[in-house]
Amino acid sequence: MDSVTSPPAVDNSLTEKPSYIVSMTNLQKLNINKKNMTVTFGAGWDVYDLTEELKANGLTFGNLGVERVQNFVGAASTGTHGSGSNIGNIASQIIGLRVLDAQGQLRVINEINNPEELKAFRISLGALGLITEMTIKVQPTLLMKKTTKVVNATSDYRLMGKELAQLYKDHERDWDLEPTYFYSYWEPTDYTGVRNCTLNYCANGCGDCNKEYICYDDVIDAASCPPQGVCSREFYAEIEHFLPIEYYAEATADYISYQQSQTPRMKAPYNNMMVIQHRSLKGDDTYMSPVNTYNLGPELSGVFAIIEIDWIQTYNNFTTLWQNQALGDEFLPRFGDKYNARPHWNKMNPANATYTLEKFPKLPEFLAIQQRQDPNCQFVNEFLVQQLGITRCANYLSM
Repeated sequence: MDSVTSPPAVDNSLTEKPSYIVSMTNLQKLNINKKNMTVTFGAGWDVYDLTEELKANGLTFGNLGVERVQNFVGAASTGTHGSGSNIGNIASQIIGLRVLDAQGQLRVINEINNPEELKAFRISLGALGLITEMTIKVQPTLLMKKTTKVVNATSDYRLMGKELAQLYKDHERDWDLEPTYFYSYWEPTDYTGVRNCTLNYCANGCGDCNKEYICYDDVIDAASCPPQGVCSREFYAEIEHFLPIEYYAEATADYISYQQSQTPRMKAPYNNMMVIQHRSLKGDDTYMSPVNTYNLGPELSGVFAIIEIDWIQTYNNFTTLWQNQALGDEFLPRFGDKYNARPHWNKMNPANATYTLEKFPKLPEFLAIQQRQDPNCQFVNEFLVQQLGITRCANYLSM
């Protein structure tokens, strides 16, 4: 591939610059290679439509997020994930892609010709250009048994943290906390009877979760919520922090205790409930992955725990939303350094480029590629400038 040399300076010639939204909807190319167990597809494919094509061909993803309503390229580019100590986020399945830079040059990035650059492009945050095509690894359809159990909660959060840490050693699960809490785990099965997980998805507010049951289904339907997405549409604020699983027992107690201490300040109307969910995820070497392992010591396994807290409303009230978002912003400054925590991109992560560099040590390499791909700052926005410290583009945004 030819690299771009001597990029021009940032364009300061106009005080009002046009902006555009580019739709990839019509990029619907699809090529399934069962010999190599790969799928190449255009950027117009949504996760749900792609899962249906894979099912029809006896294939499935190696890992998948809870929802299927997203565009696949967009979901991968922001670090969307599911749950499992032995699986990564969905971007970890990417083995190649095509990307159009700001100067109209099309580049092919893959694990054979430029594997180091692929680590930057897997989670690009939209900063490296327009991804027009992806190739991912897939696997044969896998049937899963999903088991959900209900157990008693306790007000001793440190004890609860230890109990949950032990559960992580036994199963894979996704749980939330009420007077009782439930946990779900998945395991391969040779069951050949009726597939029935679609009768009770029990994810993202869908289905009756707080009961014990077992279901069997294709991994896609066993591990995700309905095709239409979430089942509640009210405003809610959310944080989602990734931290080494070795710190999980102590961290979960601190997070729950601090959230409980915030409750008296929740004075705005229409607050409904708090949902606290915990997952796990395998670390990776993608530059901007929240579970990158670059700053982990040898004593750590490379598996991450995920702590999510949701402030859910009964009514779409902006005053309540803004107050709850402010509460969410308090967690990272309080616990980030203590637990080496990284926030999910754009989920209540306060802008701090210095902190980003600490948790994403490959940020300088990422920004070097970003400057090559976008020398005139055409792909940047305020979020990217503040979060990643793209200072060369700051003046562009202020015009």
